[in-house]
Amino acid sequence: MGRQPYLTLGKLTKLAPEELRREWARRYGAPAPALSPELLRLGIGYKLQEAKLGGISRGTRTLLRQVAAPAGKGDKGKPLPRKLTPGTRLVRDWRAVGHTVTVLEDGFEYQGQHWKTLTAVARAITGAHWNGPLFFGLTARKTKL
Repeated sequence: MGRQPYLTLGKLTKLAPEELRREWARRYGAPAPALSPELLRLGIGYKLQEAKLGGISRGTRTLLRQVAAPAGKGDKGKPLPRKLTPGTRLVRDWRAVGHTVTVLEDGFEYQGQHWKTLTAVARAITGAHWNGPLFFGLTARKTKL
């Protein structure tokens, strides 16, 4: 068997359906499913990009598993993890005063100071213990049954 030519996304568009099925089997290690040539191209294109740029992160894989997992009877399932992007601003009015918190890579910035948790920021604002994500509206209050 000869050497496989280097496949690019551009060349992928020129492959015939039978060539796509062979390429799928080579890249996925299993026979190609009964999909249209366009869907086969998308799947092979993903594998090409994954080989060049890397696959999805462990965190993303975990999130996808959680979303895909069926919830049990009467079970709302595990809550999805929150991911706040650095640079995001959280705004909350407390007793007629506006408060703005900026999300950092390693915590939060509030009034020029660095804070490790939103709960610590909420305590500084209110003077009482608050769940930080609840205080800033990122989670809903649990209702009692």
